Amino acid sequence: MNKTIEKSIADVASASQTVSANYTWYLNAYQLHGNLWLSWSTTAPFRAQQGQIMVYSTPGFPSNPQDNVKEWQWDNINSGGWDTGLPWGSDWYCAWNAQRSPNGPYAYVVQLITK
Repeated sequence: MNKTIEKSIADVASASQTVSANYTWYLNAYQLHGNLWLSWSTTAPFRAQQGQIMVYSTPGFPSNPQDNVKEWQWDNINSGGWDTGLPWGSDWYCAWNAQRSPNGPYAYVVQLITK
């Protein structure tokens, strides 16, 4: 009779280590020549998966970050400054979104409301 014994890696490992790292994503809104401009940056040494910068057409952030989009831009283009073409003003709902791994639905990374 064979007996199955289940053990986790930590139970049988002779040495284990755990490390963590924290990264920050920044989204900045500003007025230039009367328009809403956005810039973004991160301390991460990698790009968010399929990252997108969004401006929404309705007040509030939709439950699905892909809905109600007025303007958008891939996050690997123009990170130093993107002219959205929209007039500067308050209550623009802006976000940096990325896909959940692997190739999953989009999720908010950073949200910003202009004032």
